[in-house]
Amino acid sequence: MSDKDIQRLIELAQSKLMQDRTKEQALLSLQRAGLLDKHGEFTAPYQNLAKAVESARK
Repeated sequence: MSDKDIQRLIELAQSKLMQDRTKEQALLSLQRAGLLDKHGEFTAPYQNLAKAVESARK
């Protein structure tokens, strides 16, 4: 996954959160897409995204 792909996924997640949705609805959407598991953790294919999100929070 390239840096550009990661940035696009971050922007998508942020836009979903900015919509008129609850946190629970946003998390469920990411789970249904396979990005997050049932515990809200990134799934194996998206561990690079997890690192990018963590660094963006700093």
